Amino acid sequence: MFNSLLILMPVIAAQTLGHVYSGVSITDTPNVEAIDHTRRNMDDAFAAMAPRNGGDRMRYWSDIVSRELAEKDASAARGFLLAAPEMLDRDSVKELRAAADSERGGSREERLANAALRKLPYDVSEKYEAISGAANVMNTISSDTVTDEANLAPDVDEAPVDESRISISVAQSENNSQFRLLGTYADLANNTERWLENDRIDPLVLKITAIGLIQTDSGDGLAGATLRAASILKSARRSRRMTEGFANHIERRINEALPDEALRAALEEQLSSGLLPTDVRVERVRQAYVSAIDPYGMRRLEQELDQIDRLGGLTSPAAAITLLEVVSNGSDLRRARLIAEAGGDRAVALVKQTGHDALRLADNGVRLTLRVVLQLMGLTAASLAMLFLMLSTLRRNFRRQLKMEVI
Repeated sequence: MFNSLLILMPVIAAQTLGHVYSGVSITDTPNVEAIDHTRRNMDDAFAAMAPRNGGDRMRYWSDIVSRELAEKDASAARGFLLAAPEMLDRDSVKELRAAADSERGGSREERLANAALRKLPYDVSEKYEAISGAANVMNTISSDTVTDEANLAPDVDEAPVDESRISISVAQSENNSQFRLLGTYADLANNTERWLENDRIDPLVLKITAIGLIQTDSGDGLAGATLRAASILKSARRSRRMTEGFANHIERRINEALPDEALRAALEEQLSSGLLPTDVRVERVRQAYVSAIDPYGMRRLEQELDQIDRLGGLTSPAAAITLLEVVSNGSDLRRARLIAEAGGDRAVALVKQTGHDALRLADNGVRLTLRVVLQLMGLTAASLAMLFLMLSTLRRNFRRQLKMEVI
């Protein structure tokens, strides 16, 4: 019994630690404790980047911001501006925080970013202002400007679609600009017919477009979220900025929501009447997509779309695509969402600097779920049993030794 407990206890302890600290336990909606733990991990990661032993931290920080501006990545550059308190020396940090506290208006992050911007050389700060202004315009891409060439299959021998070549127009909403890259039902109908004729159409992009348009028209309060998530996903697919693992993962989810067999059958039934007026043909294509949706698969896909939408909301659509570049599966997607919750644009800066390793900073902290509590109780019971066996054995041996001495 003692030997069995000796083997069993490390197994129970390993399982307990695994469930407490494992990334599997990262939920769809991080709590405050998880965000705080992750934010501290991110602070430590930025502090570890800066040179030590007398290195020029200011120059290193300025160079790294300049590098991101040279790549025209405004989100990553802003992330490093917000990370200045962790990357600069103590005296510079004091000046930075004093300058931020002296400002009036704006959020704490805005004041800190403005104060950090003033510490950069003049030419670097001017470049940041120009690029950040252009990025705000790029995040308002309108669906009216999307052309059919964007739906070419990604496996043909052509270069990836360059999103910066798409003409843009600013479409302001009440609260914020919307990133719109879905097109219209007329575009969907035209591309669907090409797909049925085995033309070079990426079926995944086609389904993303259909799901985004249908969910946007549902009027259930999630229209804006689905619009942004589907547009981000479509843009990442078109520009080939998704890892193979995540592309396969999201393809499975989309195919569960819109199975090929059901979709083709519904389209052939709706379009079997031959020549139809354009408005009738468009409506029939829409009805075919609606009828082919699998409710269970759609609910699973919506969970992923919610995470992608949150990435875009916490950073920007372009930054969300950058985060998706290091995501390999659903667990990674939730990790990316957690570091975005904890750091905003600082998450983009970490991903640009460390790649997939940045996702390891996502930390839920200690989570005492019912399963963990039961495992701890089992571990305690096993420890008490071992202690009892040890004391009983010692007591028995001691009595036996006394009897032998008496004899």
